[in-house]
Amino acid sequence: MKKILMISLFAGMAMLQGCTMKSNDAPPPPKMKPIGMANPADVYCTEIGGKLNAKQNANGQYSTCTLPDGQEIESWELFRRDHPVKK
Repeated sequence: MKKILMISLFAGMAMLQGCTMKSNDAPPPPKMKPIGMANPADVYCTEIGGKLNAKQNANGQYSTCTLPDGQEIESWELFRRDHPVKK
């Protein structure tokens, strides 16, 4: 009797084991890497011999460029001035 009970118990456990849910074996998606691209306006400032100056106001952070002749201009203003959009 004990033998039949033990066999039934093991058989039941084996059947239940087959009913367990499989986990998702797919690897997680790769993490996004930062682009690592520098601000084009700041790059242009240094390319033409200017010096970058980090600034902050109520609207946030921005940078100015001190040109070799001493003129100080906002970096994007300089970039747009020297790279006008062609229509």
